[in-house]
Amino acid sequence: MPSDKPSLAKFYTLKYWPIWLGLSLLRLIIMLPWSWRMGAGRAIGWLLYQLSSRRRSIAQTNISLCFSHLTASEQRYMVRQTFADNGIGIIETAMAWWSSRDTFDKRVTVDGGHLIEQAQKQGRGVLLVGAHYTSLDLGGILLAPSYPYHATYQRHGNELMDSIIRRGRLTHLAGIVEREDIRQVMRLLKQGETVWLAPDQDIGTERSVFAPFFGIEAATTPIVSRLASATGAKVLQFSHHRINQDQQYKLTISDSMRHIPSGDAVADATELNAAIETAVRLKPSQYLWLHRRFKSRPNNGPKVY
Repeated sequence: MPSDKPSLAKFYTLKYWPIWLGLSLLRLIIMLPWSWRMGAGRAIGWLLYQLSSRRRSIAQTNISLCFSHLTASEQRYMVRQTFADNGIGIIETAMAWWSSRDTFDKRVTVDGGHLIEQAQKQGRGVLLVGAHYTSLDLGGILLAPSYPYHATYQRHGNELMDSIIRRGRLTHLAGIVEREDIRQVMRLLKQGETVWLAPDQDIGTERSVFAPFFGIEAATTPIVSRLASATGAKVLQFSHHRINQDQQYKLTISDSMRHIPSGDAVADATELNAAIETAVRLKPSQYLWLHRRFKSRPNNGPKVY
């Protein structure tokens, strides 16, 4: 389990300078007043919207599928807003890595933390089920001081960025575990620890079942059911949103997945997706619609992207 902060010494070479320049710019932005940070995030989102036609097309497809009741102009607005919120998410990630937790003391509220405490008093591990909201890193790090946990993660393709991400997260979290290291996740849960994971991305049909998400059949990993069944861990949902004109954050722990594990993988996946959908609907543009959530189709049906 990667628990020690990786050294950055080997990355101070010429080929990494563009990344260091970008990271330095982010560190400067998070020194600005709060409203300026949010504005910079929206500007980054606008730039990504202009430059990334592929991601723009993916977001447009997802939103047209999941919000078909909206008019075409309303869908286009949500796509633009999604990019703006993803741009703010980049700034929030920088704040998560490099800002003091004290900065957020008056900006964060936590609802439902007693559910974690109840499970811990029973000697049970807690499987904290998150999702890919734009404030993914910041939301988790705001929870950690009150309710320490280990987080699963997927290695970044760039070695420097992977080291930066791990260093940022290990500053605040109890530990991090590679997503594929299921044995370590099980070990932690059996020891009564809290482990966060986000099972809301399409990892292919071989390791998934299909269950509705916004009324669309989506390949959904049954890993939550399997871990809960194997370890006796309590399954709780964790969501986080930026609220009050982008001035505050609301973190919510809920028992919305209380029937997992039921012994029926499809029923569990349906309950999981319904819970995530409910949380996403609170602030739809603060979700990662840039991911190909419906890449896999049942029975090799027609592709949507």
